[in-house]
Amino acid sequence: MTQAARPLAPEDAAQPATLPAPDTAQGATFETRDPAARGRIVARYQSATEGECARILDLARQGFAAWSALTTNARCDALAAWLSVIEAQAEALAVEMTDEQGKPLAESRAEIGKSLREARQMLGFARAHGGATLPGRAPGWTNTILRRPRGVVLAITPWNFPVLTPLRKLVPALATGNAVVLKPSEFTPAAAMRLVRAAQGILPEGALCLVNGDGAVAAGLVAAETVDAISFTGSVPTGRKIGAVAGGNLVPVSLELGGKNAAIVDDVADLDAALDAITGAAMQCSGQRCTAISRVIVHAAAYDRACAGLTARLDALTPGPGQAEGTTLGPITTQAQLDRVLHLVRAAELEGARVLTGGHRIAPESAPEGLFFAPTLLASDDPANPANRDEIFGPVLTISRYGNDDDALRQANATRYGLTSAVFTDRLGFANRALRELQTGMIHVNHGTAPDDNMPFVGIRDSGLGTGSVGPSTLDFYTTEHAAYQAG
Repeated sequence: MTQAARPLAPEDAAQPATLPAPDTAQGATFETRDPAARGRIVARYQSATEGECARILDLARQGFAAWSALTTNARCDALAAWLSVIEAQAEALAVEMTDEQGKPLAESRAEIGKSLREARQMLGFARAHGGATLPGRAPGWTNTILRRPRGVVLAITPWNFPVLTPLRKLVPALATGNAVVLKPSEFTPAAAMRLVRAAQGILPEGALCLVNGDGAVAAGLVAAETVDAISFTGSVPTGRKIGAVAGGNLVPVSLELGGKNAAIVDDVADLDAALDAITGAAMQCSGQRCTAISRVIVHAAAYDRACAGLTARLDALTPGPGQAEGTTLGPITTQAQLDRVLHLVRAAELEGARVLTGGHRIAPESAPEGLFFAPTLLASDDPANPANRDEIFGPVLTISRYGNDDDALRQANATRYGLTSAVFTDRLGFANRALRELQTGMIHVNHGTAPDDNMPFVGIRDSGLGTGSVGPSTLDFYTTEHAAYQAG
């Protein structure tokens, strides 16, 4: 292992039972800050040492032996009990999430609710997941396809959805009998720590472990020879690095990466409904979500009305601290991300994009020190403009126009990403053509880009590699397939 990290906890918190005793060497200390009030420290944590990372991987191996020996139903029953504990702590979890990530409390509560619905749906899939029995080559012979857990799974999660993304990895991995080492983002570790603590007394020691730290910590864990599978959600550059290391070790990897998602808006009868759906899909989590709509491709006949309608909707949002009643747009989570948003908007302007509204930092009266960026609408018909090409990951929409169906689909597919897309149309023929031709893992007709609880969450192209999360096919990634032949 090149470098590892120590399981982290706030300085005043007890170590979860699923973590080993601290090393005598002290890892680096880091802190999280409220992105709406940068002077307020939310919590302090201590990064793990290399020795602690090695021990926690050993502990996970021991936990795997005990956990995988249980039946699927026994594991799912235990996980259902764990989810009930999480649900009982939902309000405290929402507050912790908002304090570190910044999103409005209403969004944090909604995230927890969706996370629990998806997780319980996954337990139902897991109870029915397994192999198959096929006819053998002779009478009385049996051929059986078996599925077994992989072993120790490393789950690396980002800062934008501190509950949803971890549970999308933990539940299917654990339900199929694996042990999991979770490495959450160093910007939002509190929610992950609460999830792990909620498992105390329910899961065997070592079945679910947590390691906190920065990217160097994650790199050490990725390179560890004792990891049997890796599930990562984050940026394309980091995903490529993880994929390269995993490939060198012949370790299976699932990568959920970025998106530059388009919504095609035909000359529809109910334009307001389409613009409402687009605004919600674009501005949730202040645009810091891989499924955010960031490009709006509008029929020329509706273009001027769409520009005016989106401008009015963005201007009506209420920026402020997530803890405040009435806030509908929270801050950008990190200073680095705010700098990136500003840089890409300026680059788009320099290459010809017009700012229809926003385009600059703001300082709401309720949070003058916060990391806020104005809800922004850019106009550019150039597919090579950074506004149409690059994932901005902020409250920024770009609008362009199209003349015919071929042009609309060409613009929507003119990106290296392939996560999700939407089309708003009254024409069944165009809707069906979009379903055939849009180059994204998820396609939505006449609604925003939020996925359902039982459908695969999957991207293609630069948006993902391997089996997606959510949906029954997720379970296949966390298991190996075996062919068993039995003579009569």
